[in-house]
Formats: sequence, structure tokens, C-alpha cells
Amino acid sequence: MPRHRVLTALAALPLLALGAAPAHADTTLRYAALGDSYAAGVAAGAYDGASGECHRSTRAYPELWSAQHAPAELRHLACNGATVADVLRDQVPGVSADTSLVTLTAGGNDLGFSDAAVACLQPLTTDARCNQTLDESERRLREDLPARLDTLYRAVAAAAAPTARVVVTGYPHLLRTGTTCLIGTDPRRQRFNHVTDLLDEEIRRQAAAHGFAFADVRTAFEGHGVCSGPGQEWITGIVIPRLWESFHPTADGQARGYLPAVGDAVAAAVTAVAAGRA
Repeated sequence: MPRHRVLTALAALPLLALGAAPAHADTTLRYAALGDSYAAGVAAGAYDGASGECHRSTRAYPELWSAQHAPAELRHLACNGATVADVLRDQVPGVSADTSLVTLTAGGNDLGFSDAAVACLQPLTTDARCNQTLDESERRLREDLPARLDTLYRAVAAAAAPTARVVVTGYPHLLRTGTTCLIGTDPRRQRFNHVTDLLDEEIRRQAAAHGFAFADVRTAFEGHGVCSGPGQEWITGIVIPRLWESFHPTADGQARGYLPAVGDAVAAAVTAVAAGRA
């Protein structure tokens, strides 16, 4: 069953340390946060034990945005490893008819990004294996993902309130190129980022077709991918022994990468809804 929680003032403390504005309550806003590990906050730490293997973090962008805006309700339903089909089956039913804001991060797992990370970025792998795996990711993106996203976005629109604002996010470049680094070769990192660009543009296209706002996080993460150097990386490298945390946004990546982009997109969506009512 979905978790229903009203955020407390304590949740705002990490944001205040970053200089964010104090929370102001919106007693009419009901918020559902859907998606995969990037929305759940995997690798950001401070996991909610009740979320189990979903590894939802109190430092994930849905929690941080809610701490700033204090909606009447947050349903944080995102889950580690979720595919588009998983979100459709397990999370969309938790979106009630009075939900007025939905955020969604999904699509990366449908392309086998975890397999691609193993094939391209771990030691003792080859260019041939990396290229073969990314070829398969691109095939899935062309042939499978558009219809899957279309089905998911239709279901989200049908489940939420008719005037709900829906914001879908893209993914950051996980890797900085042009640097000396033990994580993959520079050509492999370049191609991995290129596939991310293709994924983000497909998500953007589908979002526009459904009248959803798109939060592009690539600019915010520029210069902060793996191989950016000590103190600059907002993406984890290979995490041992918790391999499931590898290649995910850190707490800084959630707060300084995802949160501003999502906040801007929500604000734009609010403006668009208001203009439609005028």
C-alpha cells in the first residue's frame, strides 16, 4: 500500500543548510513522486527503512522539494530498479484522483543501463563488449521505449486530477569526458553520455506530446560526473560492497542537480496551468 506522510519541519533542515528558503505550507497540494532509483534517491544515503529494497532516501529530490513547499501530502513511491512497466503496475495505482502534482523519472532501466555500466565502465572489459551493449540500449530506445513511455504517461494523466501538473525528468551525464580516469576509456564515456542524450530527448519528446513539463538536469550536472575529480563528483563511481549504489546521484547531486531543475519545471508547469485557465 502507498505510504501517506505529512512532512515535518525537521525534513527541511538539510535544505536550510544549503541556503534554501524556509518551507511554506500548501494545504491544497497533493504530490506523488514516481520513478526509479534516481527518484528514490539511491546513493544519497539516509534511507527510509520502511521502503525496504526500494531504498527511498530522505535526501531524494521529491523529499527535498516537499521540505521546501510542505504539500498537504507526499506519496513517495519511487523504487530502486523500477522499469517503466514496474512504475505502471506498482506506482501509478498510488496516484489518487486528487493528486495535483506528479514527478516522474523512468526509462533508464528499460535500456539496460546497469548492464551497460558493467560492460563499459568496469575494469577488464573491452571496447567490443561495451559497443555491443550500447548498441542494444539504442535498439531498445528506438523500438521499445517510445510506446512504453506513451502508455505510462497516458496512465499518469488518467490517474491524477485533470488539472494536475506533471513533471518528468531526464538523466544526467554520468561521466565526465576529456579527463584521465580509471572508469572506462574516454571514447566509452563519450558514447555512454551520447546514449543518455538520446534517452533524454525521447523523454522530452514524449513529455511534450502529453503536455507535461520536462526537467533537464544535464546542465546542472555538467562538470560533476564521475571522473570530475575529488570534491566535484555528484555521481558515485563503483561502490563496493554496495554495488547497487554505483553510478547514482549523491546527496549533492539530488540537492544541487535534480532539485533546482525539478523546481524550475514545477514552476513552469504551474504557470502553464494558470495560463490555460485564463
